[in-house]
Amino acid sequence: MVTEVDVLARMKDIIEDDLVRTVEIKDDGTLFIELAEEIDDATLIKLQTELGKLDGIKAIEIKQPKKRETAAENVQLTEEMILEKLKEVIDPEIGIDVVNLGLIYEVKVNPDNTVYIKMTMTTPGCPLTMWILRAVEDKVLEIPGVKDAEIELTFDPPWTPDRISPEYKKKLGLY
Repeated sequence: MVTEVDVLARMKDIIEDDLVRTVEIKDDGTLFIELAEEIDDATLIKLQTELGKLDGIKAIEIKQPKKRETAAENVQLTEEMILEKLKEVIDPEIGIDVVNLGLIYEVKVNPDNTVYIKMTMTTPGCPLTMWILRAVEDKVLEIPGVKDAEIELTFDPPWTPDRISPEYKKKLGLY
């Protein structure tokens, strides 16, 4: 089984040691990392790719602080508003946004203007998982009035092409 030492050794070639706050390997093979500062997309993708090569790692969660402007008060947020904003997140491998691709399973706007999103990827081994999750979080946080966003990644139920919107199924010639 992979150890924290293995993870830190793999990370040191990509980011500075002082950027790492927490490393935890859960029993189910999920690697949880908390960073002290936000890193750029290219570094995030490289980090996820390299850590994914370690034996025993089934999933990787990387938490990093976000720099945000103060949220606007008295804004009425809706699920439709969130979904419309998420259409700006395009899966770079497929070229379809995450909403029409059917990756978004659930959107909840809480009374305190925090947003919960449950989503999936087309495959558990998607090399762009961390980039897409971060892009979804960033887009939600761009919406005036959103105080925070929680993005949950799930593979239950697994994604299938049936989840693609009818409009995009027609564009792709799927029916």
